[in-house]
Amino acid sequence: MLSRILFKPQPYTRLATCHNSIRLYTEVTEHSVTADAADHASPDPAITNAIPRKPNKYKLGGRNFIDYMRCTAVGGVGGSGCVCFFRDTFVARGPPNGGNGGGGGNVWFEVDENETSLNCVKQQLKARPGTNGQGKSMHGSSGKDLIVKVPKGTIVREAPPNPLLAKSNSGIELPNGTGFLDTLEKDMQQDMREREQDKNSWFVHYPRWEDRNDLTKVLVPQEFKAFKWELENPKPLRFDLTEHGQRALVARGGLGGFGNPHFISSTERQPHYALRGLAGQRRVLELELKTLADVGLVGMPNAGKSTFLGAVSNAHPKIAPYPFTTLNPYIGTVDFRDTFQMTVADIPGLIPGAHRNVGLGHSFLRHVERSRVLVYIVDVSRHEPWNDLLALQQELDLYHKGLSSRPSLVVANKADMGDQARQNFERWQQMTSIPIIPASAKYKKNILKVTHTIRQLLE
Repeated sequence: MLSRILFKPQPYTRLATCHNSIRLYTEVTEHSVTADAADHASPDPAITNAIPRKPNKYKLGGRNFIDYMRCTAVGGVGGSGCVCFFRDTFVARGPPNGGNGGGGGNVWFEVDENETSLNCVKQQLKARPGTNGQGKSMHGSSGKDLIVKVPKGTIVREAPPNPLLAKSNSGIELPNGTGFLDTLEKDMQQDMREREQDKNSWFVHYPRWEDRNDLTKVLVPQEFKAFKWELENPKPLRFDLTEHGQRALVARGGLGGFGNPHFISSTERQPHYALRGLAGQRRVLELELKTLADVGLVGMPNAGKSTFLGAVSNAHPKIAPYPFTTLNPYIGTVDFRDTFQMTVADIPGLIPGAHRNVGLGHSFLRHVERSRVLVYIVDVSRHEPWNDLLALQQELDLYHKGLSSRPSLVVANKADMGDQARQNFERWQQMTSIPIIPASAKYKKNILKVTHTIRQLLE
């Protein structure tokens, strides 16, 4: 009983064992216990509310839609060749057996019909690099390709270079005076040094053989020179991706270097150098999404386009009694009994000056270009609704000449809004040659006639 009392550890100490010795590293007091409890206590509600939280992307609505962006695509770096020689118990100086490096991965764009926005594309796209070669003639593995899913109707083009970063192509100013020949000789010597350095940059050297390797007679493979020239002088690319599964190569991966067995010749039996892998292509791209739909709904804000789309198709766009409810295009599919289908796009409202990017501007107009049939949704209950149609056609022509000349139809929506709407419709029929169909999208009146008329325009 006495031994238990003598060797019983005190309740206010903590013991730690380190290298078979007991060390006292802290003492617990009432103050420290209170501090620990305060650390684990719930924070002050006022402080918690002051901390900015990341917004939930599912509550952002139309702000999550992206139809224009810039991104950088970089191909994977090729792996370098290996400088290695065969060694064994009774083989002191064996032949070279270094493996080749693997090629870098490519960057591809692939159309996926399940994607509807460019928010699936990251701003930095980089493929996997290839691995270096190893001894015993083991070649490196190629880098994995990066496949980026994009929606149908995506246009890929190379971004124009920054004029502030572009090099000047102005004429070279020659020096005057007697020192011209000396300056010219110095420039020639500098060019020779740059060529030697450029030649060394192609190769990987064996340890402590950088100065002993004579690369003046070593030929760089033509395919490597051609690839490097292509990197320095890239051709501008442009793709229009409109079919599901369509692919486009936007950045090539670098070539893998050759190992030292590739450079064996009659005069060089033990090459102590290998070819370095090349960097991949780097492109700055512009992505623009133009919605692919058979029918495009065009109208002023709060004219009833979203209500009409919900009445004729399986789409469920946001509907509210205020302008600019629709902030991004919605696409719905209209199914007929004879298995005929057509896609209808609800495009954000258009206001005067949209061709100058007023309002939603180009974010709206770029989605109208690919529609085969234009359906103008006009609120017939307004004062002189035909002026709205003229304003819409004028904005389309100012944005893209001849856009309003496509097959079109006018839906006189809200025709159930009293005698004013009926009088406007009867007067409007006498003023234009475009077919006008009265309808009420809210109560789904005369909708079948509108859809069958659109189908006739498509066929």
